[in-house]
Amino acid sequence: MKNYYILFILFISQFVISQEYEIKREAHQLIENRAYYLNGGLNASFGGNSRAFIKIDLPPNTVEWYYTFSTTQGKSGTKNLTLALQLMSMLNNPTGLSSKALSSFEVPSGEASADIYLLNNINLKGFREKYDQLGGSFSFLPEGTVQNVKQAIVKVDDVKSGSWYLGLRNPSTTTGLNINIEVVAITETKVSITKSDNQVKAELYTNLGWAQFENGNYKKCIEYCDKANAESEIGIAYANKGLALLMLNKDSDAMDVYIAAITVIKKQSNSSYYLQNAVDDIDKELTKNPNIVGAKEIKQVLLQSF
Repeated sequence: MKNYYILFILFISQFVISQEYEIKREAHQLIENRAYYLNGGLNASFGGNSRAFIKIDLPPNTVEWYYTFSTTQGKSGTKNLTLALQLMSMLNNPTGLSSKALSSFEVPSGEASADIYLLNNINLKGFREKYDQLGGSFSFLPEGTVQNVKQAIVKVDDVKSGSWYLGLRNPSTTTGLNINIEVVAITETKVSITKSDNQVKAELYTNLGWAQFENGNYKKCIEYCDKANAESEIGIAYANKGLALLMLNKDSDAMDVYIAAITVIKKQSNSSYYLQNAVDDIDKELTKNPNIVGAKEIKQVLLQSF
């Protein structure tokens, strides 16, 4: 397991705490569930609108943002969109956001196709004035744009700052549609965290244990990992101990320790990172010796925990 990126320090009686940082992810609802009625193209020629737009002002530290929408035919009908609630729920989950998690999001089924374009300020004018129907054109960002779609959750991470626009268009010439849409941004900020002297000692023992592992002193590695977790439970200390047990051909004990490692790691906000490190460390040892008893089974358990 990779060492913690902390400096080894001398313990003195006055030393009680250490500071590090963690990344805090938050969901910000930029546009609450909002409905737009768009006429069909022909009806729009007689005073209606077949296009509308929404301005999106991205907050500082945005790393990605999402919008979801669903449609109904005609003027009536609304959709209960819950994108902000679902994203907040995922951010509070130790596994965080993932493609698999997003695929499980619920979006109300739509009834009519819509076009939504991601535009900058310059191309908003071309969209609104229908340059595309007057022999001209307007540009849009492919990421963040969908066409002829009834409902969707759309992720955008190519543009993360400034003001942008979602251009809503009814592609039908005759039938009006109602679009319900919601927009949410995800931000990341570095937050200082304070660690107790027990936590710092645990991390130092973890580093010492990994150094012993790399030198082939597996029993000493286990000893330091036990000292680490006696001070404060650390998932990677358990994982390091489990790997040392595998190297000592104690695969049954190793499995038990890896289960403990997974339990502790999944409580962390960056759990996927540490789980992947545990997998990588097993792969490294399997490259040297493909016949380590129990290693492949434990690797599968780790992979299923993401």
